Amino acid sequence: MSASDDSPASDDFPASKLERGGLFAKTGLKVGKNYAQYLMDRATGADDPAARKRELNTQNARDLFEEFTRLRGTALKLAQSMSMDTGLLPDEFMEVMAEAQYSVPPMNAALVRKRIRDGLGRFPELLFDDFEPEAMAAASLGQVHRARLDDGREVAVKVQYPNVRETIESDMSVARTLFERLIQGDGIDAHFKEVKARLQEETDYLNEAQNIDHFADQYDGEKLVVPRPVPDRTAETVLTMTHVDGRHLDSFLDAAPSQGKCNQFGQLLWDFLHEQVAGNARTLHADTHPGNFLFRADGRLGVIDFGCVKTFPQQFRDDMLRLFRARMANDEDAISRLLYTLDILHDDLPADTQKELRHFFDEYGSLIVEPYRRSSFDFGDPDFRSRLQDCFEQASHLRAATGSPHFIFLNKALVGTLNLLTQLGARVDTTESLSLLNEALADLGGSPVGR
Repeated sequence: MSASDDSPASDDFPASKLERGGLFAKTGLKVGKNYAQYLMDRATGADDPAARKRELNTQNARDLFEEFTRLRGTALKLAQSMSMDTGLLPDEFMEVMAEAQYSVPPMNAALVRKRIRDGLGRFPELLFDDFEPEAMAAASLGQVHRARLDDGREVAVKVQYPNVRETIESDMSVARTLFERLIQGDGIDAHFKEVKARLQEETDYLNEAQNIDHFADQYDGEKLVVPRPVPDRTAETVLTMTHVDGRHLDSFLDAAPSQGKCNQFGQLLWDFLHEQVAGNARTLHADTHPGNFLFRADGRLGVIDFGCVKTFPQQFRDDMLRLFRARMANDEDAISRLLYTLDILHDDLPADTQKELRHFFDEYGSLIVEPYRRSSFDFGDPDFRSRLQDCFEQASHLRAATGSPHFIFLNKALVGTLNLLTQLGARVDTTESLSLLNEALADLGGSPVGR
């Protein structure tokens, strides 16, 4: 990746609603043209249908990826979500969209210098003992540069793209128009409000610095490595933090690690999720995708990027724990009551929709609690992965905007963790995680969860 002045789209961040709407429309036309050609080929029998369908999926994904990387901001966040292996999209889409985790056109060096000066008041050469002009990583909202402080500490400097905050409103408007065609029910307003709130927080690097401090205080140690912010080199659009090294998941797996190593890192991921959910702070690192975890030579797991963090209301977290206990006990009455309490089911939904939702959440909930029914669980089991994919496939056909909006980022973290664990093929010990959940349940009264 180069941050030279002639990098593609390096200083051309389309910020206005008109510009971004035009790019969305252009992408829609490309996808429509691809599909029209596919239908023509299928009608004439010119190609093998299965191969042509795979080619269509790949071309559509590449067209979407090309425009999303130009748009960056909220649009690229969508592409990152699409890259998660959830069964909602064909494999060809996920293969292409996975690039969104690591490959984004960087800003050029001159623009980076200007963004740092605008944010911190001085150019980088006056703020750092050494500053690398080429980005070490570029993501949806900003890019990261390696640097060194005068005291010798190695740091990572995240620089936000221009006008990112201003594009949230227009991108959400376009996305809402698309989703209204696909989703039924009144819940869409609350869901979009929740997503918008997290995006606005994510564009405030002062807020992210506070998140980093919280997670470092709670988790940095023998098992996990979390950076620390550098306050006097941090502003709303520039974030300086201590550097965390390690390999991303794809690089780690390419090195053919032993099953023991995969189990070790899988255990760290599993325990990290449960410590967050069961903890008194009720605060979750909600951007659980492969780009935000580093597999280190010292056996510790690096956790980075704390822009998307969700703190759950006490009542929601407690009701989720109660639902977990009811699932483990197969208490149908408690399950029904809690599905209504959590707004997954409600009386104004059509009867067939209620039945469909109940069936899905019964299957999905039973699958989610399965690892806790034994002391050790193998996420490399192809049967479990297949059933999980079947659940995600069913979810793609649900059209009701239902459930508390707090589910959005809980599900993002849960699905992301399951995705990482299945890719690692990790076997994890569930004893400690069940104990943590039982400790949290003890404060709510009632019996503990057994296997």
